[in-house]
Amino acid sequence: MRRRDFVAALVATAVPSALGAAQANRLHRLAVCSQFGMDSFATTYWAILFGRLPEMGFTEGKNLIVDRYASEGRPERYAEIARNIVQSKPDVIALGFDHQLILEVAKETTTIPIVASFGDPVAAGIVKNLARPERNITGISLDAGIEMQGKHLDILRQAVPSASRVAYFSNRAEWEGPWGQAIKEAGKRSGVSIIGRPMELSAGEPEYHRAFETMMAQEPAEALMVSGLPPNSEHRELILQLAMKYKVPSMTWWTDIAETGDVFLAYAPDWPHYFGLWADEIGQALNGVAPKDIPIHQPTKLILVINLKTAKAIGVDVPPLLLSRADKVIE
Repeated sequence: MRRRDFVAALVATAVPSALGAAQANRLHRLAVCSQFGMDSFATTYWAILFGRLPEMGFTEGKNLIVDRYASEGRPERYAEIARNIVQSKPDVIALGFDHQLILEVAKETTTIPIVASFGDPVAAGIVKNLARPERNITGISLDAGIEMQGKHLDILRQAVPSASRVAYFSNRAEWEGPWGQAIKEAGKRSGVSIIGRPMELSAGEPEYHRAFETMMAQEPAEALMVSGLPPNSEHRELILQLAMKYKVPSMTWWTDIAETGDVFLAYAPDWPHYFGLWADEIGQALNGVAPKDIPIHQPTKLILVINLKTAKAIGVDVPPLLLSRADKVIE
């Protein structure tokens, strides 16, 4: 499935919650920053936000000004972008997925509400309390906790019990931080060798092709785990194609494309639901609700999807017990 088709499906299925209407006759200002390029605002979770804003009473060009920024996967620009965002004096700042950028913006302001999407914001050092954030930051966590790294590995091992060498694709900061430590510890507990494949945030198609070629030539992996954070999230179709090309069983976060893409295993929350909550939280913040009064939503229910078409193509027989535990099996 192409990313733009994915967006259409998300927008169609996002479930909005009831919110108060925007304050009448007031001009609101929202700053948004993508970790990719400007064209990314037409795709993924941003489409849910921009679709929801008018429903909540915020119409761009009428009672809403939206200042758009894009970091293009270049951490060296984060400090400058953060300063520019705060200097524009927005009412609310909306950020997506990039923990480094979120922390950089938080250095520049302790008062402007920041509503972000995270992996695990506690593990990333962004907040300490999900139920009542103690600073000017709230949002949604798309991770049920950093222990999800171990859960992903466990499911992958159930599907491919013989796998003793597992490659782990992640951005460099996460690999060198809590996420990398969590998967290394999970590997030790399971007796699995974890092969780190850290990618720069600016990585594009050539870098992913080289990473797979090097991995299979020098350190052949018997299975693959892929972090859902950038830059993997921007290149997910390519990652899946390369895993299929090299016949490497993969565990990913991309349940939404498991039926039409090259997903083998995917285990993740209901993306449209949580991005709908994120959009609603931005609406609440624009209406003056303080971040401390907007709990950070963390998934309690995750979906396990197994694609048997992909399994057959890469020569894997999925054990019946694991199949019986799946929420969705694609045949």
